[in-house]
Amino acid sequence: AHDEHEEEMLMEMFNESDMDGDGLLNLTELEHFIEDLDAWENPPMGYVTLHVEAEGEYGFAHPTDLEFHLMMAGDGHEGHDDHAGHDDHDDHGDEDGHDDHGDEDGHADEEDGHDDGDAEESLNYDPHSWLSPLAFKAQVTVVMDGLTTAFPDGEADFKANADAYSAQLTALDVAFDAAFGADGICMAGGHQKMVAANHNAYSYIAVEYDIKFMTVHGLDPEGEPSPEDVAKVVDFIKEEGITVLFVEEYTDQSSVQSIVDETGVEIKILYTMEMAPSDSTDDYLSMMTKNLENLVS
Repeated sequence: AHDEHEEEMLMEMFNESDMDGDGLLNLTELEHFIEDLDAWENPPMGYVTLHVEAEGEYGFAHPTDLEFHLMMAGDGHEGHDDHAGHDDHDDHGDEDGHDDHGDEDGHADEEDGHDDGDAEESLNYDPHSWLSPLAFKAQVTVVMDGLTTAFPDGEADFKANADAYSAQLTALDVAFDAAFGADGICMAGGHQKMVAANHNAYSYIAVEYDIKFMTVHGLDPEGEPSPEDVAKVVDFIKEEGITVLFVEEYTDQSSVQSIVDETGVEIKILYTMEMAPSDSTDDYLSMMTKNLENLVS
């Protein structure tokens, strides 16, 4: 366990490494911090800073045998709580073609109602970068480089596979742009590019293809909403005149059906790929294609 002296040492080392004083460590500053840790006899396993700008649920996924300390953000970072094991988070399975994604999303609890996708929510951190084909394409390159470094003999195969997969991602991006871009079928048809969804997970799609997402809160795909939550969703749908509501695959079906019965809204699926799909034959490309088809329809 770390005593107060060790915490003070960590904070001092962190602040010395934080050369620009922004409270974060860039790559150069992190290297300096790691060098200091390496020079420290019996150093702790790691040091993490989490900046919380809004009320919400946050967490870290870590091995069960790792003792985890929290230092609060008061002056001098007074006080800390010990947390061992997995604290209030679930492990999400690994789908084809994307990285593991835990509950440490940085999702902040919003006020009841909704948020406009191009307004306040766009300022919040959105970890769902893989939902943009172009961002995911960049991630493919990162994976290829990592594999090549670890297994140089496989460089040719890694590059061939990455190039082939990247070509499919480029085609997917072209398809999204053909639907929602400046010259896409939505603009040509005079359709409004406004989407009502139950999860604020689509900032990358919103920015890339100029789609406005309205978040309807109260339907959590990982839990059963309360009657009060459902009532608020029903009221909001009626007030806003929403005719189509996009939900995630595992959203509670009984609650969804009650909303349909009350409002007549049409329900469609958007896959965020935070959990393994119910159809084991689905992968990233197939689910993103379904997302595109559902959005277009």
